[in-house]
Amino acid sequence: MGALDGRVALVTGGGRGLGAAIAAELAARGAHVGVLSRTPGDVRRVAADIGGTALVADVADRDRLASVLQRFGEVDVVVANAGVVWPLGRFVDIDLAEWEAAVEINLLGAVRVVRAVVPGMVRRGYGRVVTISSGAASTPGMPSANAYSTSKAALDMFTVHLARELAGTGVTCNAVRPGVVDTGMQTFMRSHPVEQVGAEFHARFHGLHDRGELIAAPTAASFVVDVVVSDRNGEVLDIRTSR
Repeated sequence: MGALDGRVALVTGGGRGLGAAIAAELAARGAHVGVLSRTPGDVRRVAADIGGTALVADVADRDRLASVLQRFGEVDVVVANAGVVWPLGRFVDIDLAEWEAAVEINLLGAVRVVRAVVPGMVRRGYGRVVTISSGAASTPGMPSANAYSTSKAALDMFTVHLARELAGTGVTCNAVRPGVVDTGMQTFMRSHPVEQVGAEFHARFHGLHDRGELIAAPTAASFVVDVVVSDRNGEVLDIRTSR
């Protein structure tokens, strides 16, 4: 018997990387998983591998997202994982439209997904909400990643605030900082020249990779799902200090 037998879970950004690993871990613990991503090929592959449901939508597309979630139905567990780290560079140099688009995905996308599923959780008296945060949410944030740091800090506040509102309903809300995970996002970050991202950013992320210190996606996913099945509420949990 799995800890999540009979539960329905939803993972955004589930087509690859950490999201795909979280979807697989939820399925391994008994949940039926809706795997949501804006990349059809990826999401269909992951869903097929775990016996889940492929949901093709961009969390930044309000109307498409609402339609897809309505068709999928009631959800017991949501992991708001979809996120982007771009644009990278000094705030005065980056494209402001890209900055706004990143916040739309990282913050408002998560808020929309949570708002769509939480009322049903409250009615049924059970729900688990996990948002995927980052150490970049803490001061001073991640150098050269202003939009990412800003949106993750706001996402933490949204999560712990919502947890207080929902206390006593059977719905818990926690933010998880999974550490620096070995995914395509890290490859993307290392692809930028030092002239764009600065010496501190360049040295840090190349160093973590070269020293073999990145966290494997299944390890981070296990930590995330441990939080899902726990009774924690209103916490920001960091894999580096919580294991």
